[in-house]
Amino acid sequence: MTPNEREEFIFDLAQHKVKQLSDAGVFAMAVDQMCMLLANESEERLIQIAPANLYKQDKKKHIKAKGFKWLKLT
Repeated sequence: MTPNEREEFIFDLAQHKVKQLSDAGVFAMAVDQMCMLLANESEERLIQIAPANLYKQDKKKHIKAKGFKWLKLT
């Protein structure tokens, strides 16, 4: 099998396998592929391409509530 024939065979086989998947399976494969692509990016690049609601740089620390303070009325 020549390299071109192998490439075409792999493509045809991939198409055949994907056609057998459910919609959920196709979505899962797409998410997995996107994760593999994004894993090669730097943290700065990921932050740059992410929508604002996914990453907030200035995360405030949660301050634990201390409850009510009793006031002395005099």
